[in-house]
Amino acid sequence: MPPLADPQILAQFVAVLDNWNVTGYVTAKAVVLDWIADNLPGHDLRAIVKLMHDHVQAGERPDQVRERRPEYNDRDYHYDFRLPIPGRQQQIYIETILVDDDPSDPTIHIVSMHDA
Repeated sequence: MPPLADPQILAQFVAVLDNWNVTGYVTAKAVVLDWIADNLPGHDLRAIVKLMHDHVQAGERPDQVRERRPEYNDRDYHYDFRLPIPGRQQQIYIETILVDDDPSDPTIHIVSMHDA
């Protein structure tokens, strides 16, 4: 998958993730929160978002994936992160959507998470 290259979309991701410590900029489906609780002891959503922030700040980019699944055709793309977790051998896969209905105040919604 190609990494996110669009500077405008990347700027939106950076703006959202710069607010990693503010509730509401990154949200997650209940199934994602359950997966974190069951598989990543000592981590919560805020800790995962901080890892996403650090990943982008280190110059890494999520993959931009054209959405082809008919049941999710309300967005053109989703964005995939693959992140290492300190103390864990296997990376995690995080599927996100950028909610940019208000481009001046975008948010990210995590729709899936599992071992990469």
